[in-house]
Amino acid sequence: MLPCVPSPTIIIYTEQIDPHKLQIHIVDNGLSMPESVRQRLFDPFFTIKPVGKGTAMGLSISYQIVSEKHGGSLSCNSKPSEGAEFQIRIPVR
Repeated sequence: MLPCVPSPTIIIYTEQIDPHKLQIHIVDNGLSMPESVRQRLFDPFFTIKPVGKGTAMGLSISYQIVSEKHGGSLSCNSKPSEGAEFQIRIPVR
């Protein structure tokens, strides 16, 4: 997670976690999200937006692509007042 910074910030970085896997981090310093939302982020059609605003499929499709097409994983960590961090782990081929 990012330390508290006054303006909205997103940081993206990668690391090789072992000889066969890469991890991509996408970190923000937003307001974070409640645990009840975080647990359902990758569910198809789950949204916190008003009806008619988007398809609520973006994260579900992203999860499917990362896991099924690339054999990786996609997860999200979020702590109150610390923003959120998405982690994508994919094998090196």
